[in-house]
Amino acid sequence: MKHVLSIAFAQSNKNFDEIVEFNGEKVRLTQYATGFDFELAKDLIRRFDGLCDVISISGVPPKIKTSKSSYEHFQSKELKSIAKITRVVDGQKLKDIYIPWAFRQFYLTNKNKFKAKRIGVYTGALQKSLVQILEELDGKVCLADPYTFLRLPYNLHSNIELEKFLSKLSPVFSRMKIKKTSLASFSQSESKHNKGLKEFFKSDIFVGNEGMIQIIDRDHLAGKTVVLDFMGSQMKKKLVKDGIHDVITCMPKVVKGRYVNFSVLEGLMQSFQSEDLTADLLLKWVDKLDLKVEYHKLNVEAENSGKKKFAFIIHPLSKGHLFKHPLLRKARPIEAQLGPFVEKAMAYTPGFYYGSIKGIRSEKNNEEIEGLIYSVAETPKMLLSQEPDKVYKKLIDLCVDAAHHSAQIIGLGAFTKIVGDAGITVEQKSPIPVTTGNSLSACSTLWAAKFAIDKLGFVESENSIRKGTAMVVGATGAIGAVSAKILATKWERVILVAPRAYKLLELKDEVLKVAPHCEIEISTHADGLSHECDLIITTTSAQGKKILDIEKVKPGCVICDVSRPFDISEDDAMKRPDVMVIASGEVQLPGEINSNVDLGLEGNIVYACLAETALLAMAGKFESFTLGRNISYEKVLEIDLLAKEHGVRLSAIMGHNGFITDEEFELCRAHALKKR
Repeated sequence: MKHVLSIAFAQSNKNFDEIVEFNGEKVRLTQYATGFDFELAKDLIRRFDGLCDVISISGVPPKIKTSKSSYEHFQSKELKSIAKITRVVDGQKLKDIYIPWAFRQFYLTNKNKFKAKRIGVYTGALQKSLVQILEELDGKVCLADPYTFLRLPYNLHSNIELEKFLSKLSPVFSRMKIKKTSLASFSQSESKHNKGLKEFFKSDIFVGNEGMIQIIDRDHLAGKTVVLDFMGSQMKKKLVKDGIHDVITCMPKVVKGRYVNFSVLEGLMQSFQSEDLTADLLLKWVDKLDLKVEYHKLNVEAENSGKKKFAFIIHPLSKGHLFKHPLLRKARPIEAQLGPFVEKAMAYTPGFYYGSIKGIRSEKNNEEIEGLIYSVAETPKMLLSQEPDKVYKKLIDLCVDAAHHSAQIIGLGAFTKIVGDAGITVEQKSPIPVTTGNSLSACSTLWAAKFAIDKLGFVESENSIRKGTAMVVGATGAIGAVSAKILATKWERVILVAPRAYKLLELKDEVLKVAPHCEIEISTHADGLSHECDLIITTTSAQGKKILDIEKVKPGCVICDVSRPFDISEDDAMKRPDVMVIASGEVQLPGEINSNVDLGLEGNIVYACLAETALLAMAGKFESFTLGRNISYEKVLEIDLLAKEHGVRLSAIMGHNGFITDEEFELCRAHALKKR
């Protein structure tokens, strides 16, 4: 049977001798915790040299490498040189190969854990490869090496600064004796007299190794995220007791019944090799064992006890809306003259906190959530005419502020989600998840369309398929494309309209994959086929420009206008009393809403994109649900189900002048019957 000896230099009272299972075989694993006793560690290595297959040493400083040279601590070097027969490992080879790759993989699927977060590293010198990765991934690092080793009152903030620090002091470190008292305590009482420590304690995430976390004062870690090399069961109990929020561990559990550190794992790997472990062999082991970073949420109850919060960003939809601002209300009489100047001037102002929405209460879990409303001052015209990077910066600044005020997700309203890459860049740099709200916008559009079609009663159904024609104008946009796919599953014929022919051809293929039974036609102009349509959905970014001639539309048609500003003007809608123009589907939030912001709507009614953000908060689904110009068909179905569960539903149908009554539907139907 293979036998691995573990020397845990920095630990005490963690001795064991047991049989473990690794790589399909039973292996004897013996550990002696020497409690910084250098002579005892040397004696154990001498005693077991030649009697075991591998000796693993942990708790001693690794070789410190800088761009110009490398230094190895004299005690580490001596311990590794004692054995003459048995191979000695310290886990550093495995760490250097595995951690950079594994941490990158974890980051790619958990970006919001690190974005715009302050990351405190107890000692960058001992975790240099991880510091490089954190810096590459836009982490704001605060390295406490000056305090950890020398009790100096300042920190380092980059790998370059760490290099300079190590190049000067590594020769000193390499000759210092390793003892428990060498390490700083990280006591909160010390921060009163140490500016560097005070800054370090403001970190959101703390990076260390289990050995160090065992012996320092952990009061500053309550409610925070901790990154460890590995976490044993006893360490986990301590961290739960200390109130740590969550832990990211680089080392998963690969040995049945026991967590092992990098040194022991490298020793186990080495015990199966006849030659020294090389980078290629370690890569094969990493792949074979399927090693991955693990995430542990420790204090779920503490997290759930706080009220869930979301944030949402709005903006004025026209020059006229700017004059609702308290400072500009008195200028309303000369709005026509001042409007263009004010519109351009306001584009130079930063985004700001506007107000809050309280009292939203889920019908599923009865939990109350709160919304923080932010605004930028640009109209649609100004948002689309500026460089996207300038708009991104404003939006990202608001995301950061929302995160600092405990919001767990933020939504982009109206044209803020159209600028540039439709939320993707903002999401990448936001500390909290971002959603455009387009999934629920598409969903509510279809709710409203179905309601209005049923009310007028001109389109019959057979086997759940509408025996009529629906048109989507702006079909290749985010909401248009997914609306087209869902309509195609419910209608006999769907016409797709957009200005770019090649995009229409691509979309037609996508729609037919979802609904092969549906007759799909494409066109670059709406007017040629609008006279055949029973339903027209407009979802463009035309900024109020005319996209169809309403005089050509079929009597009894329902036009569902998703766009803001509207695609169909109020004047055009009044020309055709036989056509029902509805302002897409605004939705109603559950609960007794108390809001101090003017969204231009009444009571519990909000725009669907805001409602999606609130709904995700109600469901505790803090993720970037909808982003970019493609909306997932499956996401729309998912948000539809969540809405039903939590009580987010279609409000009364609205037109240009508010709610549309049953009498108005009846009057429209009468006019349409006459024309037909």
